[in-house]
Amino acid sequence: MYTDKFVKLAWVLTFLGFLVALSFSYAFLPVQVGIQADADGNPDQLIDREMFFYLALGAFVFVNIICLVSFRMLNALPASSSVFYRSELFKDRIQNWFAAFTTVINIFLICTVSYISLFNNQGDYQIGQFNWVMWVGPLLFVGVLVWLVIILVSPKPINTEA
Repeated sequence: MYTDKFVKLAWVLTFLGFLVALSFSYAFLPVQVGIQADADGNPDQLIDREMFFYLALGAFVFVNIICLVSFRMLNALPASSSVFYRSELFKDRIQNWFAAFTTVINIFLICTVSYISLFNNQGDYQIGQFNWVMWVGPLLFVGVLVWLVIILVSPKPINTEA
């Protein structure tokens, strides 16, 4: 029960976080946005600022709509059907996992937009100081996949609700 509320709150926060990150990024980006760098760290592939904004927003909306539709489809399947779910608890865990997966994708998109914004900002820092930002999403992705494996291989779901 609490996991469900926490995961949904996390999704809402990442949804709002992406919109904030994209808005701030757009406000401080130059007209031409570097999206790829050469060996020296100089941008060698550029796109317009508006194109970056709409591509990032489009990717975010697309991913979240696909995940929302998939989540609703999972929710519509009855827990009594032995074709997909083993129990009501298993159904809840799969739904929580899927919401967490969507949250992780949103975090990855937030990190990507933020990193590109930092890459294009003219501040007094080295972009290499922020390379760790690009590892946040993949590490969380691995964690959420491990969680899925644990859910799937668990022979009998343990009820952790008190």
